[in-house]
Amino acid sequence: MRWTSTGIMAALQSTCPDPRDARAGFTLIEALVAMALLLGFVSVLGPHLFYARRIADRIDGRVAAQVLLRTLLDAPIDRAILANGTRDGETAGLRWSVTSEPMFVDAMVARRDAAAGAAADKKQEPAAKRPNWIAYHLVATVSWAPGQRVSADTLRLGLGADE
Repeated sequence: MRWTSTGIMAALQSTCPDPRDARAGFTLIEALVAMALLLGFVSVLGPHLFYARRIADRIDGRVAAQVLLRTLLDAPIDRAILANGTRDGETAGLRWSVTSEPMFVDAMVARRDAAAGAAADKKQEPAAKRPNWIAYHLVATVSWAPGQRVSADTLRLGLGADE
């Protein structure tokens, strides 16, 4: 046996018989350099992580707004009320509006002289009144926070004013 001690057990564990074991671990300078590097990385990445956190916090509102917008555009619309202009409301904290305006396109309107020429060729039958369809431009907008909104537009057919 090389050494002996009659002290308590904790005192025995603190003695170091091998001088190579005394050099194990980090020095104070090495620990401070590691901490400085770690703080440098955190300071560079911190703003980016904060920005990503803000985006993740707002994603629930954005997803809910997208779902409501899709529902507004896909829902069956009473085509007789398309000409009434704007409808709006609030659903589950989301503010929405649907605006419709008629679109008049020359290609959609049949010419009177072409229709009269085609009718002259056929037998004189009483002409059935055809519905007057008009294209309406719909714009749906949903907002979930101040300055946060999503919108989409589509075309729908509706009956004209003379119906």
